[in-house]
Amino acid sequence: MATRVGIVILGDEVLKGETKEANLAYMLPLLNEWGAETVLCAILPDEVPVVVRHLRAYLDEVDLLILTGGIGPTPDDITRDAVAEVAGVPLVLNEEARAALESRPYKGGDPRYRILMAHVPEGADLIPNPLSGAPGFHIRRMAAFPGIPVLLQAMFEWVKPLVSGSRKTRITLYSMAPESSYAGIMKDFRVSYPDVGIGSYPITEGECRVRVVFRGAGYARTAECAARFEEKLAGVGHNVLRRLEERGDDE
Repeated sequence: MATRVGIVILGDEVLKGETKEANLAYMLPLLNEWGAETVLCAILPDEVPVVVRHLRAYLDEVDLLILTGGIGPTPDDITRDAVAEVAGVPLVLNEEARAALESRPYKGGDPRYRILMAHVPEGADLIPNPLSGAPGFHIRRMAAFPGIPVLLQAMFEWVKPLVSGSRKTRITLYSMAPESSYAGIMKDFRVSYPDVGIGSYPITEGECRVRVVFRGAGYARTAECAARFEEKLAGVGHNVLRRLEERGDDE
């Protein structure tokens, strides 16, 4: 089961600003809800050697890599080639994948190229695609999905059984305090509460100027950290205007 997850977006069109990346905003909240910790996100070009080099490095850091894009039928769709190389296996015609494609006739398409989407790394498990029939695949801790948002969203629930973990407690404090007023407090708290993640994020709209987020594995410890921070903030002349709590799975 995967607790540490990485996400890799593939495609020159994303890197060059020709396509707006829309899948991260969908995947990240779900992975958090399922208890996974997303530890890296990357956007890579349509170059097999570059992708292979990075995938090998990322696999040393995560339990599962989720890849989106690059599994279509055109020459710039190189994800399957890169994943097969990293997995150390050849690409093969998967009969189940071919049957899924052929069950959904596609008017105007050239079957010689459409069938390329039925070629997957040898030994891979297929990820069903209920909309177009062209499957994703999973092998050696790498799960490949289409980059088209509507297709990814129809398929992404397949990942849920692969991940494990528990959602952390999250407490958010909103204030009008300038970040420089509590930067030193944050620095001290990172030492005294090493088990609680603390992040500061400016706000450009609304009634507040910043939000400070506390993330921890237990509610009691996280709440204690946030409460002490609030006291210290008041000590430098700034109040918390609003507080939100999201309790983790261990509560």
